[in-house]
Amino acid sequence: MPSKKDVPNALIKATMKLAAEKPWHDVTMIDIAQEAGLSVADCFDHCSGKGDILRRFVKQIDREVLADLDDEDFSEPGHDRLIAVIMARFDALSEYRPALKSIIADHGGMGPTNSLRAIKTHFGSMRWMLEAAGFQTAGLHGSLRVAGLVGVYAKAFRQWLDDETNDFSPTMALLDRELSRAADWDGKVEKGLVKASRLCGKISSTCRRFSTKKSTSDVESPDIDAGGSTGKPAAENS
Repeated sequence: MPSKKDVPNALIKATMKLAAEKPWHDVTMIDIAQEAGLSVADCFDHCSGKGDILRRFVKQIDREVLADLDDEDFSEPGHDRLIAVIMARFDALSEYRPALKSIIADHGGMGPTNSLRAIKTHFGSMRWMLEAAGFQTAGLHGSLRVAGLVGVYAKAFRQWLDDETNDFSPTMALLDRELSRAADWDGKVEKGLVKASRLCGKISSTCRRFSTKKSTSDVESPDIDAGGSTGKPAAENS
């Protein structure tokens, strides 16, 4: 039985091994526990099911890619850095391709809740890939960048799964093409957000001026009662 510290890693290894050997749908938690040399109760203590193990696997790959980053890579253009980071991710996933094909064929075998968690994990991974390549991911623009990379990565991932070439040149070509298109889109979004920000600033400034002018006018105007007086008692006006 693996030590308590190694249980998560043992679960991941067992899960990916079994996924490579048979359809993902047929892999059960009992199978995973036996392969990992654990009891089902031990599995229960460390994960909530197959979906949870897959999310941990994704984070493990994220860390492996981030740990291998070279500071010299940041001197390259952002487009090239991002290609290098994503290809490094594919390299880290290469030994798991049979397992990944099995999982993808079954769409992960996840229900709605696990699917939403998987999407959140995937978006988090793409955010880290962008950050690793030197791109800003904060704010609305950053979130749109992450969403764009999710789409690009999905296309490249499916190409990579079936890419049998030694250098994965078809995958790199697709990635280069899709990232170039995404860069054009990103530039348009940035210009649009700048224009929207300026417009919002003008509207806000106009509202503030109007509010200030109205407040000043209210202070300077005397109180007028229904009888047309200047605020003095009726007896004094007669």
